[in-house]
Amino acid sequence: MSRFYKLIIFLMVSIIIILSASENFTVSQEVNNTSSNDSDNISFNLISQINETIKSTTYNHSSWGIIVQDQETGEIIYDKNSQDLFVPGSTTKLFITAAVLDSFGSDYRFKTPVYHNGEIDSEGVLNGDLILVASGDLTMGGRNTPDGKMAFKNIDHSYANTLGNANLTSTDPLTGINDLARQVKSSGINEIQGNVIIDDRLFEKTMAPTGEYLITPIMINDNLIDLEIVPGKNGENATINWRPKSSIYTLSSRVETITSGENNITVNFDGETIQVEGQILENSPPIIRTITVEDPSSWARTLFMEALKREGVQINASNGGKNPQELLNNTTYAENQQVASFTSLPLSENIKVILKLSHNIQADTLVLLLAANNGQKTFSEGMQLEGNFLENSGIERNSLALSDGRGGSESDRISPLAINQLLNRVQDKNYFSAYYESLPVMGYDGTLEGVVSNNSSIYGNVYAKTGTAIAEDKLNNRGILLSQSMAGYMVTKSGRKLIFSIFINNVPLEKEGDNLLIEEDIFQILEKIYEIV
Repeated sequence: MSRFYKLIIFLMVSIIIILSASENFTVSQEVNNTSSNDSDNISFNLISQINETIKSTTYNHSSWGIIVQDQETGEIIYDKNSQDLFVPGSTTKLFITAAVLDSFGSDYRFKTPVYHNGEIDSEGVLNGDLILVASGDLTMGGRNTPDGKMAFKNIDHSYANTLGNANLTSTDPLTGINDLARQVKSSGINEIQGNVIIDDRLFEKTMAPTGEYLITPIMINDNLIDLEIVPGKNGENATINWRPKSSIYTLSSRVETITSGENNITVNFDGETIQVEGQILENSPPIIRTITVEDPSSWARTLFMEALKREGVQINASNGGKNPQELLNNTTYAENQQVASFTSLPLSENIKVILKLSHNIQADTLVLLLAANNGQKTFSEGMQLEGNFLENSGIERNSLALSDGRGGSESDRISPLAINQLLNRVQDKNYFSAYYESLPVMGYDGTLEGVVSNNSSIYGNVYAKTGTAIAEDKLNNRGILLSQSMAGYMVTKSGRKLIFSIFINNVPLEKEGDNLLIEEDIFQILEKIYEIV
């Protein structure tokens, strides 16, 4: 190769590296713009290898955004369109979880107290109301394991109706409610002459930006009723297990076990009767379906009252109907009125559920918890506080547009550079280990479980949040992948630690499963980074 040609290559690589560096990007250590020959060769090889993937005809009408940096120095190793805005999908959750950890701390524990507002006589009769004050606890003990962790399955029940292959944990979703009821009984209360109320004034009850669920300060079992459909023998009715059970609902089922054909389950709920119909194959694993609770506070009240009755506490009020919030007026509480309290596991355990499982309702609830922790009430105020956190972290507001915590709003846009900036900043925070350990591990758990074999070079070497958004293309009778994304940390073959963000937007999906092929291309890019850098 001539000296002239070598010079041209050197200049081209240098220009690419210089253009990749945003004037707005700052890192903990100043980036060294004088690249060594080794780093020049790495960048050139990486560009060549990545181009083999991203220049495929599959992506003729699509947009890639990629940035790869050294985790310790901030050196930009590869950059393509990193300042452009992309549909992010669930990588959005990286921002709200960091903001909440920064506000609360990773060791924060929710405390849910129960108070009485009347006199308790010598017979244990409460001449007044019993009030459970919702604290925003995201699980109320419903995922607690004996070893002080939160149980989860890699495909969560919150995705049962969409992905179709969810599993249930073996934990009891009523753990916290039952514990509070036992404490109330132990406090000496045997009868409640007044009412039972859920005080859900911590923040403003809000419909999620996507319209899928109501966000409130009380959440039992993610505000879902779980249905487990278990096949019998051919011709027999399937068994339907459901939780958490309540006497105010009835179950009606007609699901036949078959030996050939396809599973086909429909669920309808009119507010009183759960109807399950269809067919299930004899050799099928149990099928999970869920029903979203429309009024979480009233439902929690019913579950609490039923738990109290199981403990032998008599209640004069009906356990159905609406939560009588209006009885509270401007009620405040004195310490000597408290008769029970339930303490959650550390917040870090919740963050693990949100990031590893990509848990939507919990991610959106974090926005309102952020508001409440700063003396505010609304979703918009929570989003502004998240923006303040990002701005204080050196991330330009113009590099992203967000309207929720989960990453499902139409307006959500993020630049790959903004995510890398975030991932760089949190390294210096005292909650970083909790944040890092909450990310899905490549091939091992969460949304990355089983996506590569344990023989893959990147198995266990990538900790990253995934994001996917798919819509329907009615004109062409196909799907359109709005976004496939992944962002996080990795350790390469040479031992180098990296921060990366990879986005692909707007890919036509001609048939079912095409999105998995696109995901595999992202894994190929990561494998190339692993080998070269």
